[in-house]
Amino acid sequence: MSMVRLSAGRESMAAATQALCFLAGANSIFTGDKLLTAGNAGEDADAALFARLGLKPMEGAEPLRVAAE
Repeated sequence: MSMVRLSAGRESMAAATQALCFLAGANSIFTGDKLLTAGNAGEDADAALFARLGLKPMEGAEPLRVAAE
């Protein structure tokens, strides 16, 4: 299975545009409040979008998150 990920700039796309990306084959996103140096929609906004589109996140182990020092 290939991963086609939506990333930088996704928060500036309308929900309908993101939906079209998923229909066209995108199956992965970066989630969280920050994407490297750019802001990101955040997990709550992503969960709401997935709910509206009827998408379910893949199940798996939570990656290790390192706390900022």
